[in-house]
Amino acid sequence: MSGGKRCLSMMLFFTAAALPAVFFADIGRHSIFLAASLGMLLIFSIPPGKLNTAVKLFVSVTAAVLLVLFGGEMRYMYAALALFLVVPDFKILAVRKKNYRDFKIKYGRLEKELLISDAENSETEKEIKKNESEIERYEKLYELSKAIESVSDGKELAKKAIETFSLKLGVDALAFFSSAGGENEILCSKNLSADEAGLWKSMLGKIQNKQGEEYYEFNLVAGGKKLGSVMARGKLDSLQIKNAAVIASQVAMGYEKMLLYEKVRELSRIDGLTGLFLRKYFMSRLNEEIVRAGRYDYKIAFFMCDLDNFKKYNDTYGHPMGDEALKSVAAKIKENIYQSDLAGRYGGEEFCVYMPVADKNNTRKKAQQIVEAVRRETPVTISVGTAFFPSDGLTAEDLIKSSDRALYKAKEKGRDIVCEYEKDV
Repeated sequence: MSGGKRCLSMMLFFTAAALPAVFFADIGRHSIFLAASLGMLLIFSIPPGKLNTAVKLFVSVTAAVLLVLFGGEMRYMYAALALFLVVPDFKILAVRKKNYRDFKIKYGRLEKELLISDAENSETEKEIKKNESEIERYEKLYELSKAIESVSDGKELAKKAIETFSLKLGVDALAFFSSAGGENEILCSKNLSADEAGLWKSMLGKIQNKQGEEYYEFNLVAGGKKLGSVMARGKLDSLQIKNAAVIASQVAMGYEKMLLYEKVRELSRIDGLTGLFLRKYFMSRLNEEIVRAGRYDYKIAFFMCDLDNFKKYNDTYGHPMGDEALKSVAAKIKENIYQSDLAGRYGGEEFCVYMPVADKNNTRKKAQQIVEAVRRETPVTISVGTAFFPSDGLTAEDLIKSSDRALYKAKEKGRDIVCEYEKDV
């Protein structure tokens, strides 16, 4: 109850209590009662509270005592009423105390629940972060797996494979060995020195993948054939070893596909009879070399080689012998050029060679070596015409035309010789 309402209630109560005194007794005789009534009217308008109630109790008791001693005929009734006025305060305080106790219990319970909830939320957040991290790892693994399937280069595939193993196993020291060529060749490694890579190579085939060991070797086997191995350093549990075996199987399939692609690609650019590059591939490489030579300002020597009287030889000894002659000439050309040079079969009995960063003296010697080797070690002879980039032509087509003219001159001079292109005066 608000202070205003309580004050109004007090006024009504004391007015009602004072009426009998007005009608049945002398007001003067009850002046103490009236004074006490007015005092209590003010005090009891104060809201309940520990201090307020104590004051009210003191006033009530004092008023009751005064009324009993000096209140006249109705003193006992007024004294009882004065004491009765403080009863609601005690009741209100009791209710408040009970409510406070209930609130404190509920608050304590809620506080505990909140602490538990915070702890659970913290654990949930950790779990969510862990799951997000796992999802991210598996997404990367999926991307790497798809990348492995689509890679067509051995070193790139090895790099992707090592990334996959590292991500899945949580290890940092790895190496990818290829045995597709017959010998173990390291294609890619991670966090290994050259000495360590050599040591790992010597350990291949001697490692047993047991839980808790330091080194592990996962063989890449596809089609019943071992294509290579992935080695890792770090202690792994049984589940990690099983996962690594699954990854190795997937990498092996991707590697097998890449090797088949390499083989098909090689077959598509290599002449099956002579083993030299086919004309289309040779010309694409020559064009690339011309671009580089223009950028870095160096010369390119170009040879056009043609077997002398090959049609007559073919007609005389037959096509099988003619094919053998072509193979022999191709072999001599490859034997007498540098590793950086490129030889190709231009067509029929014609062969072509380009030599980057060449000078005329060295080119002349190399061309002469080829002519002499063919004459000495095969049943046929060849004529060679040479031209240079950029002096004799700025494009592949220009170099072919210039070397063709030099070759024609060699044929006119009796064959089995080398002639250089000379511009018409």
